[in-house]
Amino acid sequence: MNRRNFITTAGAAIASLTLAQRSPALSRASLENVSSELLLFGTDYYPDQTPESLWEQDAAAMAATGITNVRIAEFAWALMEPSEGSFDFSWLERAVKILNAHGIAIILGTPSAAPPNWLSQKYPEVLEVNDHGVTLNTGARRFTCPSNKTYRRLSLAIATHMANTFASTPGIVGWQIDNELTLGESARCYCRSCREGFQQWLRDRYHSLDAINQAWGTAFWSNIYTDFTQIPVPLSSGAPPNPGLVLDYDRYQSAANVSFQQEQLTMLRSVCPRHFITTNNVAGLADTINARDLYRNLDFVASDNYPGFFAVMMDNSGTSASPEAVTSIAAFGHDFSRCAKNGKPFLIMEEQTGKSGQPTFCPQPEPGQVRLWSYQAVAHGAMGINYFRWDTATAGAEEYWHGMLRHDRSHSPAFDEIQQTLKELKSLGREHLNASYVADLALCFDYNSDWALAIQPGQPKLKYSAEALAWYGCISASHAGIDIVDATGDLSAYKVLFAPAMYIVTAEQADRIRAFVQAGGTFVSGFRLGVKDQHSRIVETPLPGLLRDVMGVELIDYQPIYSEKQGVAFTGSLAGPDADCHIWADILDPKKAEVLATYTGHHYNGKAAITSNTFGKGKAIYVGAHLDPADLARVLLTLIAASGVKSPIQAPRGVEVTSRRSARGTLTYLLNHTSTPQSVPISGQFKDIVTGTAYSGTVSLTPYGVRVLQSA
Repeated sequence: MNRRNFITTAGAAIASLTLAQRSPALSRASLENVSSELLLFGTDYYPDQTPESLWEQDAAAMAATGITNVRIAEFAWALMEPSEGSFDFSWLERAVKILNAHGIAIILGTPSAAPPNWLSQKYPEVLEVNDHGVTLNTGARRFTCPSNKTYRRLSLAIATHMANTFASTPGIVGWQIDNELTLGESARCYCRSCREGFQQWLRDRYHSLDAINQAWGTAFWSNIYTDFTQIPVPLSSGAPPNPGLVLDYDRYQSAANVSFQQEQLTMLRSVCPRHFITTNNVAGLADTINARDLYRNLDFVASDNYPGFFAVMMDNSGTSASPEAVTSIAAFGHDFSRCAKNGKPFLIMEEQTGKSGQPTFCPQPEPGQVRLWSYQAVAHGAMGINYFRWDTATAGAEEYWHGMLRHDRSHSPAFDEIQQTLKELKSLGREHLNASYVADLALCFDYNSDWALAIQPGQPKLKYSAEALAWYGCISASHAGIDIVDATGDLSAYKVLFAPAMYIVTAEQADRIRAFVQAGGTFVSGFRLGVKDQHSRIVETPLPGLLRDVMGVELIDYQPIYSEKQGVAFTGSLAGPDADCHIWADILDPKKAEVLATYTGHHYNGKAAITSNTFGKGKAIYVGAHLDPADLARVLLTLIAASGVKSPIQAPRGVEVTSRRSARGTLTYLLNHTSTPQSVPISGQFKDIVTGTAYSGTVSLTPYGVRVLQSA
């Protein structure tokens, strides 16, 4: 999975980092050289790819532009360790000194995403093996195994030498470990090191072969294991592998990458206790690594954001790249980033500034869009933005990943817009940037269900991440605010919980959902609910398994849909035009539930497709039919309205509304993602805290315009 295709597979400890607020993260020397009012509004810079004669010029220009910080060195291993055990940080020390002299704070990246050629030549065992059993070649990045002990040793060694060199260097404020873990051509490794690591992981998890054989049901096809060394990695073997084995292997690969990172984290905490530590990824959209595990022990989440790139990838996959769809994908990533650390504000480590891509690239953002995308991130809980990148590379695979400076080092089309945005965002102040996000709704994103459904989708077009994004897009139109959860924590803060394709339901999740509904919450589930347990075994009770009492239904049958026609007729509170059902249908027997829709085709004509069950003080709705987005949106928005959730501002299509709340009050962000002016009706008196303009009755928005409103 790389930057070109991750979206097709998808379908902070601090909020406004100030040196005064987090002074333990800095050395005394750095406090003397960097403004105490610093916020993390910066850029990604590559002195390793830039002639040294330009460093001073670049630093001065960054400072004049309003840049507060840079991320550097995450791909510079070959320069820092030109041969094994021979380290040279002199060039990096000079770059850091120049940047610090101009008041630019530095986030250092450990370079393990792109090893030097001497390493892979001397230690070919570090190379990753893909899911076809083919060993990856060198020459790019992300071609190494996360389990390999040699690679771990060498990655930790270079990171340790960096940390010892820069622990007390003025200007250094934090670290990024590696970069975009699993975001390569092959997201998982299947080499000998991974097989040995997997076997040890299974020993630690299950303790005995009997437990594994029972959990996976290995009596099927005579796959009973009598020695841990017999357990393979799930490569092609004449027929589909055991789904329990594959699910555990996906879990292992995620854990291997997290533990790879943890080795560097443990060292950095020891050597650089005054610096913050994060890593960069595409939270939620790159689903081959559990982002909640990845960021659990880090100080805050850092993520990529390339909305124009999302549009190109959607177009290439045959999916409509409407402004609403692109907006929804970016918003989902932001909400996941915020929720991966329980609502803590996050940093955009890479924000799109221009045309982006590798062999092909997306169009130049329209005037206003880069500012809009920056505000969208802040509106969803970001505390800072790093624009990718300062200058555009003139060589290498990302020559067409355009930055703030063009290839000739003139200003890019969005340069002035970025400078304006930097000034505006910094004016919000640390309290507003540290504000809590307001969310009445929650959407369950469960990695177990995601990975298990990919192993056995039932219908080739059924993809968990696509369902999650579709449901998110529908409910986001309510403007009620959405948190992304795994349903294992406290759900009492929400009024409605959505769970699309929750294929695996654990006992813990079932208990949380049951308590949520009993206390008065509304739970809305999609098809394929509770089919499997945590080992990817089919449950041995009527579906929907552990939640059938909450849902008040049992399944008569389930049906993948191909060329045959299946319709849905709505009734009761969902009364409206009939809809088509595609891909999947769960046929429901309403034991206690009220029928809200029925099927209209074939021998399931008249059988329940959508039901609502009163359970305790709340309701549980089962949406058994796969609906087109427009029909799904009507259903879900109707259910949201029935639950009593209502946005204080009813915005037209294409205008996004979010809120963040602090001791200084609530800020409401209005974001126009369309190319036409919009007018938004409001009740009461408001002031745009960025421009100072007062509004009453309506708020006007220019194309791609933004308003940040506070009650007057």
